[in-house]
Amino acid sequence: MVRVGILGMGFIGQQHFGTWKDVEGAQVVAVADKEIDRVAESAAAIGGNIGDAAAIDLSGLRRHASLEAMLEAGGLDLVDICLPTFLHPPLVDKALSAGVHVVCEKPMALDVEQCDEMLAAAEESGKMLFLAHCIRFWPEYEVLAGMINGGELGRLVSLKLTRVSPSPFWSQGGWLNDPEKSGGALLDLHIHDADFIMSVLGMPPAVLSRCGNIKAGGPKVDHVITHYLYDDMVVVAEGGWAMPPNYPFEMAFEALGEKGCLSFSTSHDPMLTFYPMGGGSTVPERRAATGYLQELEYFAGCVRDNRQPQRVTAFDGREAVRLIMAEKNSIHSGGIVDL
Repeated sequence: MVRVGILGMGFIGQQHFGTWKDVEGAQVVAVADKEIDRVAESAAAIGGNIGDAAAIDLSGLRRHASLEAMLEAGGLDLVDICLPTFLHPPLVDKALSAGVHVVCEKPMALDVEQCDEMLAAAEESGKMLFLAHCIRFWPEYEVLAGMINGGELGRLVSLKLTRVSPSPFWSQGGWLNDPEKSGGALLDLHIHDADFIMSVLGMPPAVLSRCGNIKAGGPKVDHVITHYLYDDMVVVAEGGWAMPPNYPFEMAFEALGEKGCLSFSTSHDPMLTFYPMGGGSTVPERRAATGYLQELEYFAGCVRDNRQPQRVTAFDGREAVRLIMAEKNSIHSGGIVDL
């Protein structure tokens, strides 16, 4: 049994808590959060942009106010860190140094230099560091990756990905809307699609990005569109969290290949459809699961089998941040940035 401790019981921590219950061979045995009400026996639900919000029952678990207390109590195989991005580097280092494996929510850190420090800490500890890039494990995106890699789409002509949301009102103290703590929509939200593109097509040779802000001239990036400048296809990703409060969260993609088009949107019914060039349409089969479940199942298996993660490596987490930093540089310079 893989014994799990969750650090941070906000929106994503609650999502992971509910998800770990469905991971065979794993069990949450401890939780920690400096906000005592979040680790009460019955903790109030914290809503977000995806997933259901419901009160959670923490009775029977060890409940702590800090990572240090949770580690000192012992009995853990891994710590799942679900705290704000600016806190990732020191807490990942502390958990690894204590001799436990670590799941770290994306993004890995606020810049590449901090990512490198985390990689060094993992190497020195001999423990596994897994970056929770859940879109690589989301069933519809797994279908897309499989059709690209397996040739069902033929030569890829164009790929467009979209991820838009209202402002993340649910974050503790508004940290998500503070670019000094979260990296803003560019690093926290849009990185999902940038990382997925990198995972299936490799690091792009260059990027060209443009952004828009609700308040003109501000330091934040509320909405971004990036062209990933591969030589033989059009690849674009759009993302932002500046939509009106009642606008539904949407993630979507459209992949056009010489053999047909695969289309997905959370606002469509059915959400995923393949349109062959010969006419008609089919709904590809995939597992009825979330990327949260599939990523945690995968890493729990890595821990049980003592094998390093390959579907997402710690270095992949670093490279995703490097890609976003190139997009940020393109926004500020107004030009193409090589990678």
